[in-house]
Amino acid sequence: MHSLFNQITDRRSSLSVKWNKEAIASLCGNPEATPFWVADMDFPVAPEISGQARSLAEHGIYGYPYAPLQKEAFLRWAELWHQMELSENQVVLSQGVLNSIAILLDILSEEQDEIIVPFPSYQPFVTMVNNLKRILCPWSLSYDEEHHQFSLDWDAFEKLCRKAKALIFCSPHNPSGLVFSEEELTKLCLIAKEHDVTIISDEIHADLRYDSFVSLLEVGKKTGCESIVCMAPSKTFNMAGEHYSVTLFNNPSLKKIYEKRLQQLFLTGNSTFAITLATSAYQTGEAWLTELLAYLQDNLDYIEKTLQKHVPEIVCIKPKASFITLLDCSALLPLVEKDRDAHPELYESKKSPRGGLLSRFFGWRASVAFNDGTWFGGDEYRGFVRINFGTQRATIEQAMKRIITAVDTLKTTYGN
Repeated sequence: MHSLFNQITDRRSSLSVKWNKEAIASLCGNPEATPFWVADMDFPVAPEISGQARSLAEHGIYGYPYAPLQKEAFLRWAELWHQMELSENQVVLSQGVLNSIAILLDILSEEQDEIIVPFPSYQPFVTMVNNLKRILCPWSLSYDEEHHQFSLDWDAFEKLCRKAKALIFCSPHNPSGLVFSEEELTKLCLIAKEHDVTIISDEIHADLRYDSFVSLLEVGKKTGCESIVCMAPSKTFNMAGEHYSVTLFNNPSLKKIYEKRLQQLFLTGNSTFAITLATSAYQTGEAWLTELLAYLQDNLDYIEKTLQKHVPEIVCIKPKASFITLLDCSALLPLVEKDRDAHPELYESKKSPRGGLLSRFFGWRASVAFNDGTWFGGDEYRGFVRINFGTQRATIEQAMKRIITAVDTLKTTYGN
């Protein structure tokens, strides 16, 4: 099946935001840069899924759907892939993880309540808290600069919990790729329970774990911590454009409140195509996903070894899940700053308002578009970029060659 993942598809001719020149330029300045940013992959979906999509398209009538087996398909998947024993009474089908989290946050808190968000953070979490007029409480992960590893800062978390109403958690963590152990999740839940903090856990990357994964839903139930989990097939099976997610509850009363809010906002039900693709993915996607994870790990190993050999100034923070991770480029910052001073026209923020110093450097000097670290929490993360390695090996190899050349030129030009 590796041939399926090696197949290059021209996405510039589609509606893909990832390959949109304006979107790419907004990150790095160079609209022609190869995109390694937003979290969708460049792989075709599993043949079984595309087959179902073709059948539906050829049918030619896309009326209101009736699909009573959706929950059953997800429950079987959760048991197969995560060994989670759930009941239909715990499951609410929804139209997306972000709108589910926003609705939950609106239900669980009031304006000016404090909401904890781990940093570096997926930026929409920050936007969500601000839009709902809650008070953002950043919980910075500890970072070991010697071993290039992130970890949870427990003392900081306990202090924040004394005033906070809720925690928006991300497990596996985006953008670091951390996967948390049952012991860590238990400690998290016990601290949250002690301070009456509800945890909303975004587990959209959970299926893409390279080893074991424990859902916070199970730990929350064991510890008595109020916790809600959001999952989806979107990242797993590369169908982010078909908005579909699953919200999981331990508390029946809270589930009813959430369902009522969805009804009030007319947010119940999903599109015919989203239901078709999601149900097919959960029913038939195991073999494809197993092959995908092997391919992603090979890509990751290639990136790590190539950087170690040719560009040791850039360190790949090896994730334990998904197809995104951070590159620590802090050793390059002094030289990149010199390049900015010498060529300010390449680093003009007006031309790339969603970027930063490093994303502009890689965009212009290596023709590669990354998310700048500042997008995940400001200047504290300016030494990082996030790479999406969910693409063909040939594309990664070409990008690595350009990065090696760009860094060599940087060192030759500005090095002591």
